[in-house]
Amino acid sequence: MSLYVGMRPGDLDGKPYARYWQPDMSPMQTHVVEAIVHGEEAAELGFELAQADRLLQPGYLPLENGFTRLGSGHTFVAVRTEMPGVTGAMFEWWMGWHYMEHQRYKLWHPRSHVANGTREMKGDDPALSDAEKYLTTHYVTEYIGSRREAITITFVKPEEFFGAGRDLTAGGTSALVCGRVGLQRAPITVGHLIHQIRQVDGGAEMRSRFWLGKPEITGRGRSDWRNRILGSSLVNKRVLPANVGREMLVHCGMEMNHLAGFLPALYADYHPQADSA
Repeated sequence: MSLYVGMRPGDLDGKPYARYWQPDMSPMQTHVVEAIVHGEEAAELGFELAQADRLLQPGYLPLENGFTRLGSGHTFVAVRTEMPGVTGAMFEWWMGWHYMEHQRYKLWHPRSHVANGTREMKGDDPALSDAEKYLTTHYVTEYIGSRREAITITFVKPEEFFGAGRDLTAGGTSALVCGRVGLQRAPITVGHLIHQIRQVDGGAEMRSRFWLGKPEITGRGRSDWRNRILGSSLVNKRVLPANVGREMLVHCGMEMNHLAGFLPALYADYHPQADSA
């Protein structure tokens, strides 16, 4: 199968969502651009995945837009995207809908997305909930900056990151999409991500967080000798680009802003009876 960025003649023929293909992307939101210009931040402004519950606190954290390198060696990336008219339900539906065709996936980031899919391909099954559709491993091909990546994202229930018994609606949270990032070519984990949708006046804001680097064999502890080797700075630089923090900040800032521009209308097309207010 030929994999490529963008659409070719015939790719959108007969697709009910064709009008949402918008290759000319809107400018990134100002606060994201400012973070890109500022560059790398102090490590103490970020936090480790084990402290993910800080996202459930009201208000904002010291680093809402930017990137830094934590003491653990992980690159931490934070992006906040204003999403007028969006709800958590819309985003969870999107997560279960978009992987069914490469064309759908490309709507999200016309300049970088190439392909997506799962082994089950169950995203169009009306008998399943949106969570049941997307809580699986997605096989993603996309550009992060100029580098094409073939990765997996295994989406998991939020409790795996936040712990059991937590109020996952705290602070106006209406969705938490959590995943483990790996390589397609080997069972190696290279990062984790959280996308939090939080309702605000006029819609929502997405707070995205990434913890990237320190590769390890999936399912084995950090103390395993092979993971100690994989986690070395030399291997880390080969697996992920040195500027991965900036590149992920740009990528996420572009794709989430672009998605916000059409998701409410797309969701309404597929949910004509829903009240999306």
